[in-house]
Amino acid sequence: MLGQQQSAGPPEDIRQLAVQAREAERQGQAEEAIRLYLKALRLRPQWSDGWRNVGILLAERKEYARAEAAFLNLLDIEPNNGGGWALLGLCEYEQGRYDEAYRHLRHGGNLGVGDADLEKVSLYHAALVMILKGEFEVAQRHLNRLAHYRVDDEDVVLAFGLVALRIASQPEKLSASERRLALRVGRIDFDAVHSPLAETVAAYRQLLAEFPRTPRLHFAFGNALLNAGQFEPALEEMGKELELDPNHLMALLQSALTWVRLSQPERGLPYAERAVALSPQSFAARYVYGWTLYKLGQNTRAITELELAIKLEPNSGPLHNALSQAYQRAGRKEDAAREREAFRRLSQKTPPPSTALGAREYSGTPSETVPTAPEP
Repeated sequence: MLGQQQSAGPPEDIRQLAVQAREAERQGQAEEAIRLYLKALRLRPQWSDGWRNVGILLAERKEYARAEAAFLNLLDIEPNNGGGWALLGLCEYEQGRYDEAYRHLRHGGNLGVGDADLEKVSLYHAALVMILKGEFEVAQRHLNRLAHYRVDDEDVVLAFGLVALRIASQPEKLSASERRLALRVGRIDFDAVHSPLAETVAAYRQLLAEFPRTPRLHFAFGNALLNAGQFEPALEEMGKELELDPNHLMALLQSALTWVRLSQPERGLPYAERAVALSPQSFAARYVYGWTLYKLGQNTRAITELELAIKLEPNSGPLHNALSQAYQRAGRKEDAAREREAFRRLSQKTPPPSTALGAREYSGTPSETVPTAPEP
């Protein structure tokens, strides 16, 4: 690493080099500032602010691999520096290493980033990673925090639209028409964080009047209604989405779960069955089918489906929670206790401060997320 380099010449005045580096930085002479910072760091490798400053300068020049090395040196000195972990995660994101980026962005957030602007950038990029992985519910939580911070810019609004429409793509890879629609929908969902439901409904109805047969739009409206507890209107919108696209997996899953929440699992069963037939390797489909069967009292079949779901996605807390309840009903107390413990462990899990990602934690496909955890 850079911090392991040693100066071959006599010691120089570290403070004078730092002053010169900051002055070069102030005058916009990034290359000279980097040279001076590195010269000082060869003399004092434990200077954490120096590593941070040179890392930021390198990142601004899009030299992300070198910037990453600088931030790793910073974290060797200050392993609990939340801002350092966030900066490392941003460099990893720019290099396309999204799993590592997410872990380190979240680890930095858990430690405390310590800078409001950096925290907002970190939340935005964490949301982008989850969008790419199809983990839209997780992405939504990050974006909602940005909305509460009043971060109202086009990038954030567009990310809201990607989540609402369930488009697992980087913003720069959208077509012009996709971008326009995502911005329109994103504006509605962003404003919904602070606006009355009536305004959200009116905005969606106006958009649907312009584009009544645009795929994903009825689903986005239906999901907004679900989040507001408007279950029956939401079911109507999910039905309209399924008329346009009978194979819309999330519309099927949300319809099934909504009927379960309305204590009518028999009406949700056909949707759950269609989802499993459409995507038999989807852990979300198996989960919803199993939970619907559980609510119908078909416990043996429910256990089979929920066990299959956990084989497909062993790191989902809601799945272990659902299976624990099915085991408890079947009188399998030890199995139920094991699943409750798995649920507890996963609920408390936080990203470790490792710079290498081990087991794959996020395995949703672009159209797949567990929509709703079962009630305890």
